[in-house]
Amino acid sequence: MELQNFLKENQLSYNQIKIVDNVAIENLVGKNQIHQGFAIRASKLPTQNQFDLLEELHLAQEAGKLSTLLLLDQISDPHNVGAIIRSAASFGVKKIIFCEHNAPKENATIVKSSAGTIEFVDLVIVTNFNNLIEKLKKIGYWCIGLDACGTTKLSEIKNYKNIALVIGSEGEGMRNLVKKNCDILAKIEINKKVESLNASVAAAIALYELTQGRSYSGAFSDKGAEGISA
Repeated sequence: MELQNFLKENQLSYNQIKIVDNVAIENLVGKNQIHQGFAIRASKLPTQNQFDLLEELHLAQEAGKLSTLLLLDQISDPHNVGAIIRSAASFGVKKIIFCEHNAPKENATIVKSSAGTIEFVDLVIVTNFNNLIEKLKKIGYWCIGLDACGTTKLSEIKNYKNIALVIGSEGEGMRNLVKKNCDILAKIEINKKVESLNASVAAAIALYELTQGRSYSGAFSDKGAEGISA
């Protein structure tokens, strides 16, 4: 894109642009940061807390429009976080919930790995994952934990309404109490010779499987329906 067109599309003026060499950019962003010859000064994206999220969800519940949620239980690799954000945005999942502790803060690696889609989602930071899960279940969410040892196939729950998908950390998976508080532990069926999938790959597969069900016709399973066990 020509500079003139870039300025016009982004409502910028020439006096807001400074042309410098790579050394000047490295001094600004750090020598180990990938910058591709460009840098822009910007504020961090706003985040929500648990109160903000629940207030919004209660309003959505009253309107009958609860959306799919994605909860990341202490996923720490910023490349994985960015890739998961990209998948979430791709499948229309807007709310991504993080632990306040043992999770990376917004940084250049996450933004780059998300391919800019971090701008299309809401980042929610909570202090107590288990407390949030309990409150989500009271609103009417099915909390589905993605676990290699799960007894339910992911394909069996794609028609459930109001899903909060929980994905655990790269090495340990979900913490025990988080796993215990999930309604269902679901698994992605893979070749038995392969131990597990990368967290971001598993998230992409799960989000595709679960969100595609929204376009299917037929009955959905409501929270508390008979014949469905937690």
